[in-house]
Amino acid sequence: MAFDLNKNDGAETAPSKFDLSKGEIEKPAGRSQRWLIGLFGVLVVGGGIWYFATGKTDPAAKASIPDVSSNTASVLAPETPAKEKAGGMDTTAVTQVKSPAVKEDSISITRQNTAPAELPAKAIRGLNHTIPVTFVQGSSSFASVNETLIRRIVTYLIKNPAASVHIDGYASSDGPLALNQQVSQARADAFKNHLSALNIDASRISTTGKGIENPVASNHTASGRKKNRRVEITLL
Repeated sequence: MAFDLNKNDGAETAPSKFDLSKGEIEKPAGRSQRWLIGLFGVLVVGGGIWYFATGKTDPAAKASIPDVSSNTASVLAPETPAKEKAGGMDTTAVTQVKSPAVKEDSISITRQNTAPAELPAKAIRGLNHTIPVTFVQGSSSFASVNETLIRRIVTYLIKNPAASVHIDGYASSDGPLALNQQVSQARADAFKNHLSALNIDASRISTTGKGIENPVASNHTASGRKKNRRVEITLL
């Protein structure tokens, strides 16, 4: 006698509680993947906070490098080491100071103002016994003026405050000797007044009337006599 275990009376058979069929089993989302994403987010946020906290993007944290000119009179030298922390690094402030060459120049200027100047021989040779002006006949009025030479004389006296200048006045052979002597002195004094007007202290200027001595040209010609009506300077 056979038993039909697959009875089917037309009704749907309820699925067995123990379904051993090989179907796909639904798995929940992996927790490990979500954990890795969360950890990455934490690292990104933490790195950003550290980056801004250490001042990497702060312009003030960058050391300012002063602009060094080509002028050799200025160099960079550190001040008293005042260290400041910027971006986790120690930076030492620097400042621009005068070079030893500038200091030596200032010292030399001070010495010129306080001690007798050593007169450069070349400058003396270039200026001594030169003729800055000539004069009208029988007068202390200027007939011709060498402005360039006068500027050189004044510049030299300003740069050498311990120096002085002596002025010799001369006359041509026209007229009596006594008158020529007086005229030559008046001419020396006239040029002294001219230098005083150019800010050279009168106490640094001495004068002498030489009369018709030491002519630079012949007194037998009008052009020669014109050249002899002059003053000459000597630096002391």
